[in-house]
Amino acid sequence: MTDYRQAWRMRLRGGSEAAYDRAHAQVWPELIAEMRAAGVETFAIYRYGPEVFAFQQRKTPFPGVDIEPTQTMLRWWRMMEPLMISDNEGRPVRDMLSEVFVLDRERTHR
Repeated sequence: MTDYRQAWRMRLRGGSEAAYDRAHAQVWPELIAEMRAAGVETFAIYRYGPEVFAFQQRKTPFPGVDIEPTQTMLRWWRMMEPLMISDNEGRPVRDMLSEVFVLDRERTHR
């Protein structure tokens, strides 16, 4: 079965790194359940100073960018908004990354 992957970059507001890390050490169970129900198999976040890199993998295609966020997601974004560079609607600003190379157990591909 095909794996669908996405990766993106976000930026934290200055000095919010520790608060961002604490929030993600305690991600709400209902948020995790919603991600699993949406088909997310892997979601990893890496941080280098104020730069945040996120990776998500699923077995189903990603929904379009205009998908309506759930109430749980909206609450999470509101909580994270003081910590992150966000748009006027409170969504974290994301710069999508291009997949250049993948090496996994089954294959190597672009």
